[in-house]
Amino acid sequence: MSGDSLPFGQFSRKLIDGKYANVVDIREDLLDSLVFADALNTEAERNKALNHQGQLHFTLTTTPEGQRQVKTDQGSYTTFEHLLADNPAVVAGKDFIIGTVRQLLELTSYLHDQGVLHICFAPDNVLARKNDHRPMLLFHGSFYEDFGDQMALYGDKAAEFIAPEVLDEKVFDTRADIYSIGRFMDYLYRQSEVPIELKGVIRKATETDPDKRYQTPEDMLQAMAVRQHSRSVAMVAAGVLIAALVGYGLYTTMNPEPEKIEFVKAAPEAPEDDLLDDGLDPTTELGLPLDTTMASVDERKMREYNSKAEQIFRKQFTRKAEGILSKIYNNERMNANEKAFLATSQSTMQELVKASAQLGIDAGLPASRSQLIAGQIIEAVSNRLKAQADSRRKARVNGFSATRRTQPEEESPLTARPRATEAEKTPEATETTQPPENADPSDPQTTPKKTIRQREMEMERHGIPIIGREKDKNNE
Repeated sequence: MSGDSLPFGQFSRKLIDGKYANVVDIREDLLDSLVFADALNTEAERNKALNHQGQLHFTLTTTPEGQRQVKTDQGSYTTFEHLLADNPAVVAGKDFIIGTVRQLLELTSYLHDQGVLHICFAPDNVLARKNDHRPMLLFHGSFYEDFGDQMALYGDKAAEFIAPEVLDEKVFDTRADIYSIGRFMDYLYRQSEVPIELKGVIRKATETDPDKRYQTPEDMLQAMAVRQHSRSVAMVAAGVLIAALVGYGLYTTMNPEPEKIEFVKAAPEAPEDDLLDDGLDPTTELGLPLDTTMASVDERKMREYNSKAEQIFRKQFTRKAEGILSKIYNNERMNANEKAFLATSQSTMQELVKASAQLGIDAGLPASRSQLIAGQIIEAVSNRLKAQADSRRKARVNGFSATRRTQPEEESPLTARPRATEAEKTPEATETTQPPENADPSDPQTTPKKTIRQREMEMERHGIPIIGREKDKNNE
């Protein structure tokens, strides 16, 4: 590769000692500065200890002609300025811009931990690996803080990518990198339209007041993840809401509202088993130490980490979704009018969006993966709760009908006749009780008592109808 111009010099591929190597021929006007020369030597020493897959390493050499030269790692690289000039359509690739910015933020976070600031993320100061377009960084601005005029160091076209406080007040801190990355992100979207959910991210990152920006790369990463995740889950939730409304229409059209027989109390929500609240830290207990970069984790450990993170997310979000969706899939809500059902559904879906976004971030899952899993869980839980609601409704309707068919009519207190006890049904109970000797016939205490059967027989002899007899026969 030849012809790529970096702020510090010309980046090219040259044949050295029979082998091709990537070199940077440092600008002569910079080499004439003792401050720059000392800073370059200091960075060369510090560069050896920077261990990240997005960091290029270099050594200082001298050509046979005595010119100072920088020799970098092997590989094919080009600047983002050159990449987009040759192939503008590359920005339309799936996750190209988001992936590039995310990788830059992760690399910048690592550099900040090492006490290094990049300062200028101009398109000609960020390299792209040719095979996968991964962003790579070479020289870092914080080593050249004492150089003085930063415009003389980076060139006029880099001015829009350097934070105002660096140019005006020579203030170097982590928020200057946030500003520069925000400008670089806006540059990438000049070839296409900025997604609405990311406009706010770029606007906040490029605030002129450092206190109003994201304070760390992690803050900006989280904001991007939440906004993207919220949009994806909102689309899934909208699909579920439409399905719920269609189901509601079919439910109310084909099934008339049954009489309310009993009040069904909703089951209490099971307490959420939040593994993260119990002290589980995905970055340590899932096999990923805090001070270990992704480059140092082999493929097998990454698969184990992702698998465990998905298990945590599935368990937590399933319980959360069951509790949230139960607010709309119950008899009271599904028997309500359409306006009330829709209002409840909308608020419920907003809860789902917030819950899934936060749980995905807490579990350490990539946004694309957590969005897919959340959609699957929402659909499965919705179908299960809707089926349970239908089953309860059918059971109540069937139970009500059976009760109406089998329950005997209540006898009026005026027409009901007393039923014989077991003692009254015995032969002895059918005999007339004999009065005592010398009993007074006019004394009701000594008048012989007749059994029920004797009274019925006497009424039949006198032609008096027995009320309730026919009803009892029918019941028998």
